[in-house]
Amino acid sequence: MSLRRTIQLTDLFANERIDAFRARYRFVNIFASVAGFALFLMYHGEVIPYDYKNFVYAAQAVCLALLLGEPAGIYIASRNLRRGLAATAVDSIAAGLGLGLLLLLAALSPWVLDVMNVQQAADALVLGIQGGVVFFSLLRFLRGFHVISRLASNPLQIFMASFVGLILLGAGLLMLPGATIAEGSPDFVDALFMATSAACVTGLTTMDLGSQFKPFGQLVILALIQFGGLGIMSFAAFFSVMFGSGGGIRDSAALGEMMSVNLAGRVGRTGAWILGSTLVFEALGVFLLYGHWKGPDGFLPADQQLYYSAFHSISAFCNAGFGLHQDSLVTYAGDWPLVLSIGSLVVLGGIGFPVMVEVFSFKFWALPSIRSLPLLRKRISKQPVPRLSLQTKIVILTSTALIAIGAAGFWAMEYDHSLKGMSTSTQAAASLFHAITPRTAGFNTVDLVNCRPATHFFTILLMLIGGSPGSTAGGIKTTTFVVLLLAVAAMLRARSPEIFKRRLTEEVTTKSLVMLVLALAFVSAATFALLMTEQNSVIETTQHGALSLLYEAVSAFCTVGLTLGVTSKLTMAGKLIIIACMFVGRIGPLTLVLAIGRRKTQRFVYPNESVMIG
Repeated sequence: MSLRRTIQLTDLFANERIDAFRARYRFVNIFASVAGFALFLMYHGEVIPYDYKNFVYAAQAVCLALLLGEPAGIYIASRNLRRGLAATAVDSIAAGLGLGLLLLLAALSPWVLDVMNVQQAADALVLGIQGGVVFFSLLRFLRGFHVISRLASNPLQIFMASFVGLILLGAGLLMLPGATIAEGSPDFVDALFMATSAACVTGLTTMDLGSQFKPFGQLVILALIQFGGLGIMSFAAFFSVMFGSGGGIRDSAALGEMMSVNLAGRVGRTGAWILGSTLVFEALGVFLLYGHWKGPDGFLPADQQLYYSAFHSISAFCNAGFGLHQDSLVTYAGDWPLVLSIGSLVVLGGIGFPVMVEVFSFKFWALPSIRSLPLLRKRISKQPVPRLSLQTKIVILTSTALIAIGAAGFWAMEYDHSLKGMSTSTQAAASLFHAITPRTAGFNTVDLVNCRPATHFFTILLMLIGGSPGSTAGGIKTTTFVVLLLAVAAMLRARSPEIFKRRLTEEVTTKSLVMLVLALAFVSAATFALLMTEQNSVIETTQHGALSLLYEAVSAFCTVGLTLGVTSKLTMAGKLIIIACMFVGRIGPLTLVLAIGRRKTQRFVYPNESVMIG
C-alpha cells in the first residue's frame, strides 16, 4: 500500500472518530451553551438577584469547562495535533487567546507583579469566564443554525425565519428588568418595535435609547444591529468554512438572496470577506470617532468615549441610525471630522459588499496607462487588463451623483430655513450629511421637523432609492433605479437599455419594474392604513399632517429611520403597521413573495394578444 493511500485511510478513520465524538458530545454542548448563555442573560438582565452572583459565576465556569471539553476531546480522538487543530480551528484559537489572557492576569495579580488588587483580578477573571461562555455558545449556535439551514427545503424561508427568531429573541431580552431604567418591563409591542427596528437596521424608536435603556438594553440593541445588518446567514457561512464544512448550493442560495448577488460556489469566502471587512471598517470608525463625544459637562471621559465610538461606528456601518443622544447628531452639525467619519461609514455600508470586494481588489497597476511605465512593463506584461463590472460602475456613479444632487438640493431648499443662522461651513456639513443619511442611515444633524415640505418630499425620493445591492441598506436599490431610468429612455428611443457599452437583459428590466411596483404598492397600503388609524393621534397633532405619515411609512419600509416626530405618537395599530413595514423592507418584497409562494414549472404557454395602453 502506498504512503499516500495510507495517509488517506488514516485521515478517514480520524474523521470518523471525530464525527462519532461530536455526536456523543452533542447534548453536552447543547446543555452547556443554553445554560451558560441563559445564566449570562438572566443575571445581567437582573432576573437573577445580585446576591446569587457567586453561584452564577461558578455555574458559568462549569459551562465554559464543558464547552472546552469538545475541542479537547477532538484532539484526543484525532490522535494528531495537526488534524485536531484543523477540526477545531476557531475553538483552538479562541482557547489559546483565553489561556494567554489568563496567564497575563496571573502575572498582574497581587501574588506576582502586584499590579492589580484581589478585587480587580477577580473581576477580570469573571469577565473572562463570561466572555468565553458567550463566545463559545454563539459558535455552537451558528454551527447548529448552519446544519439546520442545510437541511431546509427552501433557503429563503430559512432567511426569513432567522430574522423572525432574532426579532423575537431581542424583544424578549428588552423586556427583562435589566434592559430599561424605568420600573417594570416595556410592553410587548414597544419591545417588539425596538427589536424589529434594530434587527432590520432601521433606527425608528418608540423609546429613547440613551435615556431609557440601561447598558444591557443598549448592548442588546447593538447586537441586534450587528446580526441584523449582516444577517445570521453571513455569520453561519463564515463559520461553516471555519468548521471545515464548506459552503453548499443552499448556503449560496440563501446568502446570495440576502445579499442580492450570485454567490454560487463561493459562499464561505464571501461570508469571511463580509465579516472581515466589517470588523476592519468598524474598528477604523471607532478610532476616527474617539474623542468627539460631548455630554452636559463637556467631553465625555475615556471609557464613555470608547463606548460611544463603538456604538455609533457599528450603527453607522450597518446603516441602522441608532444613536445615544436624544437629538441624534444635531449637536455635531458643524463637526466636520465626525460628519465625514459617520458619513463615510454609512456610504461604505450602503455601497454593497460585492462592490467593495471588487474595488479593493482592483489591480490598478495593470491598467494600460500604468503598465507601460518602464519599471512595470516587464513584470506585469502577462497580467490581463483589469476591468470593473457593470454593477460596480453603476453603483459608484449613481451613489456619487445622488450624494452630490442630494447635498445641493438640501442646501438650496434649506439655506434660508432650517439652516438659517449657521455658518457656511456648518451648512455645507449639514447638507452633505443629509444627502447621505436618507440612503438609509437614519442619523440627522438638523431638526427635520423644521424643514420645508418640499425638502421632506425630496428626502422621500432619496429614501425610496436607498442603497446598493448586497449592502446593509434598504430601498429599491441604486441599480434598480438606474435600470428603470434606462428602460424609460430606451423605450423613448425604441432601443434596448444600454449603459457603458453593455446591453441590459429583459429579465433585469422586468425584475426592476416588479420591485418598484411592489415597493410602491406596499408603501401606499401602509400609508393608507396609517391614515385610518392615526387620525387623532398624529394627523391632527403634528405640523406636517398626512405628509408625516407618508414620510414615516417610506422611512420604515426603506429601513432609513428618519422621522418627523411621529414614531412616539403612534397608536398600537400604527406601531404594528410600521413593524410590518420594517420587516418587509429588510427582507425585500420580492424575496417575501418568493419565500411564501411556490414557483411551479409552467406546463404550457397561452397565445399572445396585445392590448392598448397609454
